[in-house]
Amino acid sequence: MMQRRKCLKALTLIGGLGSALGSGPSTAQIHTGPGPVTPPLPAPDLPFTDHLGRPQNLRQWMSGQVTAVQTIFTGCSSVCPIQGALFAAAQRQLAGQALRQPTRWLSISIDPLGDTPELLRAWLQRTGTPPAAWVAALPRLSDVDRLRRGLDGINATAAQALDAHSDKVYFFDAQAQLRWRTASLPTVADVARVVAHLAG
Repeated sequence: MMQRRKCLKALTLIGGLGSALGSGPSTAQIHTGPGPVTPPLPAPDLPFTDHLGRPQNLRQWMSGQVTAVQTIFTGCSSVCPIQGALFAAAQRQLAGQALRQPTRWLSISIDPLGDTPELLRAWLQRTGTPPAAWVAALPRLSDVDRLRRGLDGINATAAQALDAHSDKVYFFDAQAQLRWRTASLPTVADVARVVAHLAG
């Protein structure tokens, strides 16, 4: 029951995010923390298993499209439902826009010991019917630290990953280079705006 209350609260909060479209200060400002990544950083070259159980390579998978990335884990009942709803709302916001580059959305688990492709698939389905462009990923435990450092420059071990769970969104261009980071819990408008900018 407690977990249900947390999920309902999270979905209520994302409703507030959606209502803020086009209003209020942007959380993706240009300064030394969130904002553009200069110089752009290449995506980590590491394997992962997607929510359908297929082996993938992160850098190769990102190449050729603009990718928005978030980190999640399916056992999270506080911020992760917000993050899932954020990606769903941002994709709806961009639907029908003529973009020159294809876009993809990637939710990466930072709990390889607790998560499975089946759990990730169920997590995606709780957001509605996710489009084919939205993938959930399961990296190897040994790669969690490398992944987090590649996204945020955080020096932490895989065992510490859950305690340092990020609620930012990271944006890669079609050359699989990290080009932008948001602040914590960006708005739907922020996420859609950066994707649209990178995808042209």
